[in-house]
Amino acid sequence: MDGTARMRLQLERFGPVAGDVGGLLFFAFWVTRAHQVAVPAVLEVVVYVLALASLIPALVGYQLAQGAASSAWVGWAGIAAMGYGFAGQWALLCSGLALFGVSVVRCGVHARLPGLLLVAGGSLLLVVQAFAPVFSRSFAYLNPGWRGLTAVALVLVAAALTDLDVTSRETVRPQRVQP
Repeated sequence: MDGTARMRLQLERFGPVAGDVGGLLFFAFWVTRAHQVAVPAVLEVVVYVLALASLIPALVGYQLAQGAASSAWVGWAGIAAMGYGFAGQWALLCSGLALFGVSVVRCGVHARLPGLLLVAGGSLLLVVQAFAPVFSRSFAYLNPGWRGLTAVALVLVAAALTDLDVTSRETVRPQRVQP
């Protein structure tokens, strides 16, 4: 078995669990930033890096499962936008979530519901990021309406990643690859 096939098998096997963990860590990271919870800087960086290191490979695994479907390229664009967005470009991160959701819905390889949840969650986060007053300077000063909308969006993203895990386990059985 060549290295590429082995890596793909590992991504398909461990990607769903990494997506669950990444979704929860992304939720934790965004909420602690939104409420400016006093956590040590080292812990914040660790949560951020772990969210990135678990979310991106999980999404790549889901994307590989979509193969060469007609709208699979939209998913790759979404993953690229999320990767760049994790560098501090929050609008790209939100857009990437929505784009990946569009790809899931259009390709038809995975269930539609997680894709729709990702589109809704990413779009809501983008709206908050774009229109909430003082969002870019200090998350803590958001009024309760914007905070509530942010919480709903984060729950939608975490639910989408969990649903992708559950539905991929139900529909896709891991294949044994002979060496």
